[in-house]
Amino acid sequence: MKKAFCMFICVAFLFVTSFSFNTVVFAAQSENIEKTQLGTSTTYYEYNATSKTLTISGTGAVPDMKNNESSQPWYNWRSDASIANVVVDEGVTAIGNYCFFGVSAENFSIPSTLKTIGRYAFSSSGIKSADMPFGLTSIGNYAFDACTELESITLPDTLKTVGSNAFRLCVSLEEISIPYSVKSIGSYAFDRCSTLSSVTFDDMTSDVSLGSYAFYDCPLLTDVTFPSRATFAKQVYGFGRNGAASGVSMHVYDGSDAHIYAVANGVDFTLRDGAFPLMFGVQNTVVYTEDNLSDGYAFTFTPEFTADYNFYSRGDCDVKVQLYCGDVLLGESDDISSGDRNFCITAQLEQGTAYVFKVFSMHSEGTATVILYPDVINSFDVYGSLEFNAEDGFRSSSVAYFPVVNSAISDFVLDVHFEGGYSDKIYYSAGYFNNKQISIADTQNTETFTCGANTEKIAIGDVKGDFTVFVNHTYISEVVDYTLYEDGYTLYTCILCGDNYKTDFVPTPAVTVSGRCVLMTHPNGSYSNDYPLDNVTVTLGDETYTTDRNGEFSFRTFASGELTLQSPYCDSIKLNVLQKKDSNFGVIPLAAYDFNRDGYINGRDLAIFKTDFQSKLGKDYFRYAVNFM
Repeated sequence: MKKAFCMFICVAFLFVTSFSFNTVVFAAQSENIEKTQLGTSTTYYEYNATSKTLTISGTGAVPDMKNNESSQPWYNWRSDASIANVVVDEGVTAIGNYCFFGVSAENFSIPSTLKTIGRYAFSSSGIKSADMPFGLTSIGNYAFDACTELESITLPDTLKTVGSNAFRLCVSLEEISIPYSVKSIGSYAFDRCSTLSSVTFDDMTSDVSLGSYAFYDCPLLTDVTFPSRATFAKQVYGFGRNGAASGVSMHVYDGSDAHIYAVANGVDFTLRDGAFPLMFGVQNTVVYTEDNLSDGYAFTFTPEFTADYNFYSRGDCDVKVQLYCGDVLLGESDDISSGDRNFCITAQLEQGTAYVFKVFSMHSEGTATVILYPDVINSFDVYGSLEFNAEDGFRSSSVAYFPVVNSAISDFVLDVHFEGGYSDKIYYSAGYFNNKQISIADTQNTETFTCGANTEKIAIGDVKGDFTVFVNHTYISEVVDYTLYEDGYTLYTCILCGDNYKTDFVPTPAVTVSGRCVLMTHPNGSYSNDYPLDNVTVTLGDETYTTDRNGEFSFRTFASGELTLQSPYCDSIKLNVLQKKDSNFGVIPLAAYDFNRDGYINGRDLAIFKTDFQSKLGKDYFRYAVNFM
């Protein structure tokens, strides 16, 4: 018995120690991480240990990762409270697979530039709420799988696909609104969302495809209204791990796939009256084939405030509309113009009154979308900017015009603010919108662009919104040679605004040669009376200068060699000018007493001085000449 007990203890000890050896505990991240490239992408990450913030920056897509240490940079400290905040900067367009898998942060900042979310991108993270940006088109498989803290998420009406298992086990998510743009919800997308109690589809005409088990085992989700053209796979709704759920009902349209699904699976249902509710900005779809050309689509609307409203169509199907209040026909509309077979009806509708818009085909097969907005647009914001180089401008005379064209701004987002407080985001598209034309209100004829930030406008009818056009300098170069007084350089000048800068300086080889000529008073070179000698000829090579009234000379020159100084009253002297070096000779005394230029200073010079020069030079000038006689 003791032996058996000892063996049990040994086995238990080995089991415990084996388990402990396989358990890896990572230390919390306590040091800042400088900006670091993510793979070979143009995106980067950095970490601030003080604020516990992980920041993703750059442009384009954050690369796909795997759920391991070598692939996800923050793998070892993602779930130990090291990361409290995640900021994804503007410019990032995609969050790759497994990017934030297991990251325990609650606060995530999502950029408006985001287009796609990859597989497992936020799975098992601590994200608590998310407002997905306009422009997001797809949410990948398992993207938010097991995000148990996720309480709310807003999906934009640019979203097209929700991947399989995308929100599986989001046990804190209570409601979800599916935009009209969504065409596919994958299998198990909302599997086991145990507190999900409300699912609404913005568009009751939607042809959204619902994958198998999309709303599987959601015990609080007991009543859903499904779109008329939604398609159903296996056990989409009303089933759980224990089979068919009790107390579950559906609101369906007669003859729809939802109706067939309810009957086939024994789910209680209520037939809707065939009219589709209208919501502002929702693109409801009407489809006409040979089988239903004579049928009409009815849309109901009860305004919350009295105002003028526009109900209009877009698409390739020729349709018309009739507006009713009860049985009273209030108005109808067919073609917008001879060139546009769509309709638009504008009417003042009273608060709290129920209206019906009936849409009919004009014997035309095809598809059209119908949309309702308040007529009055108060303002709109433009999200987007353009960038050109100065050389991109087309020049007419001295003015440059830049190609601000529709194709260049097709991805701009307009946030339109209507009367009554409603706002809606749309992509810029030149043409018809809410009974008005959208176009570029080009201001370049009156406000020409220059380098830097410029303002351009988009117009919706009479209402205008600004966006920024950046123009970068385009420089042309000119080589400027050095001169006597300035270094050489290359001058770069912008062809548009004239901004300029200099580079590639070439020092001028010119030197300054200077000095001051005075009267020598003794053969030893002294000049006690400091008498300035003007009109001394200064010669260097082919260059000749003369001293001024103060006896001074100064000039710039490229030459070097012997400098000759010649006074009219003395022999010349020579000085050496060095190449590439300034030469300041200071005071230069000259024995300028030989007025008759015979090589001697004697009485003849004195006589000449008295008769010809004394009045000019002063009587004291010649008194030192005796020292040279």
